[in-house]
Amino acid sequence: MKNYIYSFFALLLISSQSVFSAGYLATYSFQVSNPAAYIEAVDELMATEWGKSFPSVVAVHQYAFNGYDDATHVVVLNYDDPESVGSGTESFNDPIFQSFLAKTASIAKPVEQTLNMKLISGGNEDPLKNQVYTIYRMQVKDPGSYAAAYSDVIEAQAEAGNIIGSYGLRQLVGGDSRYYTHYAYFSAGSIGEQLSTSEALFSSDSYATFAEEVGENRRIMNVSTLVNLVTYNN
Repeated sequence: MKNYIYSFFALLLISSQSVFSAGYLATYSFQVSNPAAYIEAVDELMATEWGKSFPSVVAVHQYAFNGYDDATHVVVLNYDDPESVGSGTESFNDPIFQSFLAKTASIAKPVEQTLNMKLISGGNEDPLKNQVYTIYRMQVKDPGSYAAAYSDVIEAQAEAGNIIGSYGLRQLVGGDSRYYTHYAYFSAGSIGEQLSTSEALFSSDSYATFAEEVGENRRIMNVSTLVNLVTYNN
């Protein structure tokens, strides 16, 4: 019950800010043995009427750095609302999608499936500025105070001109919470830009303040880097 109260407080806190974001992100990670064949199969799926009418933006990312996680690729479904999550998930029973699963079963081994609520979103949504993502998966004890500290450091970085692409804070609502409860991310147009942004962030006074404020509140479980391969329905 305590965690639910904290989560509700976090939503109340964030909802007063202009960066409050509704919607959900469903992620499906895979260990892909033949990336070219897998992307070809996804292209064919998304060219069907099923794909064209799917109620979310669909992106396929490849992990550049992922620690000990076996996943090599992840499919991200960006839903605007709960109704879209429902209709999209139900459409997986369609024969067209089932045929896609059968076709890719030998080259794409499922690793993890999660559903995350968008808490904070912002930055530049230009696709050219969102080609590389750094993901910080973490265990958070007090979501409300973490969201407040996160908002402060993001605002400071934006004022310093150190936000190239987009950024966000997400809360896990479906999946194994023993691994992480929240994740934060930021993006850029290339790995080089992403590293430069990280260096500027970690050397800033605002990050030093942020790290001190959240030091006892969060435990980072994994830091990964994703490279966007293809996006549909955007």
